[in-house]
Amino acid sequence: MFVVAISRGSESASKSLREYLSRELEVPVLLRETVFEEADKYSIHETGFSDISFIDRAPSVFERRYYRNKHYLLAFQVALFELIMKGSCIYEGHLGHYLLKGLPFILRTRAILSEENRIKLYMKSNNVSYEIASNYVSLVDDRRRHWSEFLYGMNLEDPKYYDLVINLDYMSVHTAVEIILTALKQAEFNSNDDSMKLMKNLYLESKASLYLYLEPATRGIEVDINADYHNGSLIVKGISSVMDSDKSEQLIRGVLSKLEKVKVIKFIDSDHK
Repeated sequence: MFVVAISRGSESASKSLREYLSRELEVPVLLRETVFEEADKYSIHETGFSDISFIDRAPSVFERRYYRNKHYLLAFQVALFELIMKGSCIYEGHLGHYLLKGLPFILRTRAILSEENRIKLYMKSNNVSYEIASNYVSLVDDRRRHWSEFLYGMNLEDPKYYDLVINLDYMSVHTAVEIILTALKQAEFNSNDDSMKLMKNLYLESKASLYLYLEPATRGIEVDINADYHNGSLIVKGISSVMDSDKSEQLIRGVLSKLEKVKVIKFIDSDHK
């Protein structure tokens, strides 16, 4: 199994790349918008960030104050895991691949075009002046930076978050796809038994965290969770000694026991071990 994650440095560039790549690999494409739809069952719309046009506006003071990004990130992460666990695919978004950072076989790719070429493409496709196109491109870039810093605390333009940064100003899409196909032949970008097990464990951990957040009684309890998907076990760590440990354990156990696959819940670093 493999996953090619394409970050939209330029929407037209990433679209061309994903479409060509999908034909060559004969695998489905998962868009950011598709993940939103999948995450709707986890009430992601309640965050106010599920509107797919949110990239065109900056986060408000209200959103920053109440940290609804935690709900958004957990719901998006779980939905993304559920989709990629179905098999090899191409994911196209902005920084969603960062939520899969524990997985070794994700090929993280960023497709870019120069600002000048993006302006020309927008002028042509929308029949607008250079000034209008330039203002639009600058606005989109500004909003993307704001949201990536707000949601992820990182700069989506930083190359350290990618395995490949492909500049389609001078490189053809065909050449770019050939580079990606070559990379996918390497062992580090293909899953094995260990990495598949890791993916399932990470999925169960993120879903457990999401369940705790969605339940009002456990939303304020900060704990670390380690999961063994195969054995259906969860280890919950870090309940503060100043809290009512018995009550917290009871609340957490009640929520996590609702998770499918979970058979054993163990608490450590609390008063009752």
